[in-house]
Amino acid sequence: LALVHSREKDPATSIATRRGEGRPRRSDFMPRPDARAASGTARPTRGPPTHPSVVRVHSPSVSDLSSLIATGEPFVASGLLSGWAALGWTPRGLASSPLGAAETCVRLHRIAPLAVPFEGEGVYVQATLAEFGRWLEGGGSRAGLDGGNLSAFPRSEYTGYCDYQEMAALFASEPDALAAVDWSHVLAAAHLSEVVASGADSHAADGSRSTLWLGSEGAGTPAHYDAYGVNFVAQCAGAKRWRLSPPPGCERERGGDAAWPLRPTRVPYEESSVFARSDDSGRSSCPQLSCPSSRPSSWLYEVELCAGETLFVPRHWWHAVVTTSRHSLSINTWLEAAQDTAERVREAVVRLLASALIRAARRAMSAEDLRPAEGAA
Repeated sequence: LALVHSREKDPATSIATRRGEGRPRRSDFMPRPDARAASGTARPTRGPPTHPSVVRVHSPSVSDLSSLIATGEPFVASGLLSGWAALGWTPRGLASSPLGAAETCVRLHRIAPLAVPFEGEGVYVQATLAEFGRWLEGGGSRAGLDGGNLSAFPRSEYTGYCDYQEMAALFASEPDALAAVDWSHVLAAAHLSEVVASGADSHAADGSRSTLWLGSEGAGTPAHYDAYGVNFVAQCAGAKRWRLSPPPGCERERGGDAAWPLRPTRVPYEESSVFARSDDSGRSSCPQLSCPSSRPSSWLYEVELCAGETLFVPRHWWHAVVTTSRHSLSINTWLEAAQDTAERVREAVVRLLASALIRAARRAMSAEDLRPAEGAA
């Protein structure tokens, strides 16, 4: 399972930028430096290393959005969700609407500060969105009221996460829910940027190819990168902290610290996701939440994504996510990248090997070594 994913060079694009023809650069969207610094009269300040700022833009045009995508760097855009009905979704609202009848699965684990467990380390409970919404809004002794199967898990003691919920399946009986999402602006820009595959033109603009994530404070996903596509994440309610790093093998190219402990592992195994381990001696449930002061990381981004904002996660970028508000609701979509065909062949080989090893060693494997969704594979 210790496979090394070689970094594929993205082909240069032919997008016209503000600096002329060629691939746009991140600096094209950054504020101009102070005139004194440009003339050499300003003295640089010394201090502890800080995270570089992610570019933030407000209501970008399709052309500007396309140029940002083509830089291959993360960015945050506001104003893209103004027409989304889903922007008004809240746990309380879902609990009192027809959407609340949707059956889902909630992953729970005891609250553990500074820890984001892997999927296999939690308890899974069947519930409706209405029951989970009431659980999220509850607290203390009232946590179990109208919570169904969730009543056994006090809100004050557990973190709950309804993750990886494909909206087409979740709201199969409520098609209006899919119309509450509109990726048309993003799709137009993505196709113009030439970053996505040419065959991705059929990607639906509504929520039929989107995924919903609803959770309480502390709910999140450990450090990993997605094998396929580029990722757009719309934060509809609450807030999440994202930490992002360039793809494996990019540290020295970007002038960062090669000792930053993000190394790929396929344990736990999940098709299409490559998790990170914190060091060679073993994996950690929380490699993503700390950046040791002894290991300055000039290439690590940190983003607090708030309601109404959209985050772009480039292909193969490491990312780790944790909910920082009392509860959070986000919706994302993956767009197929030009290199995904080769990546799918590579992942098929990994799955073949993993399936054989899992069948041979299932009795010796612990629950956290395999994502539950892969257990029936």
